[in-house]
Amino acid sequence: MQERIRSSVLQIIDGSAGTRGEGAYLVDLKVKGPQRARKIEILVDDDSGVRIDQCAWLSRRLRELLESDEELLALVGEDFEITVSSPGLGEPLMLHRQYVRHCGKIMEVTYTDEDAVQRELKGRLLRVSLSEESRPHIVIMPEKNRKKGSTPNREEVTLYLDQVNRAVPLAQL
Repeated sequence: MQERIRSSVLQIIDGSAGTRGEGAYLVDLKVKGPQRARKIEILVDDDSGVRIDQCAWLSRRLRELLESDEELLALVGEDFEITVSSPGLGEPLMLHRQYVRHCGKIMEVTYTDEDAVQRELKGRLLRVSLSEESRPHIVIMPEKNRKKGSTPNREEVTLYLDQVNRAVPLAQL
């Protein structure tokens, strides 16, 4: 059922060119609860940030599609709730494409180095390369170490995305 709903969401997104939903892409989809009280949670993002009207448009189109497809409606149940939203601040990035939108922002990254040691890095995301010709990677400028008497490492760090275990954009004050 979840794959069938995912396929429907992708169909709606693919057909959104020239509409209020244009530009959004699927990040994650979860179907929760029993059939009598089903909850469908959809996370979408956009390269320039998701707008509320995009979420509302996608939610309406998905509801219309589910209600018009008797087979799918029988799977989901007639009493269902749809939530379409964007990943919140502090949520880990799930797709490589999401890094592009966070260029210039502070991130906390957990990665595995060449020696298979897990490390953490906090810094500003400077560049993202998702080119198919080279291994996808990001470049981060580490934040200054605030400990008194320590010498901060202020060289750019390149991390290949297959090394990254978790990357979380942080609030900037």
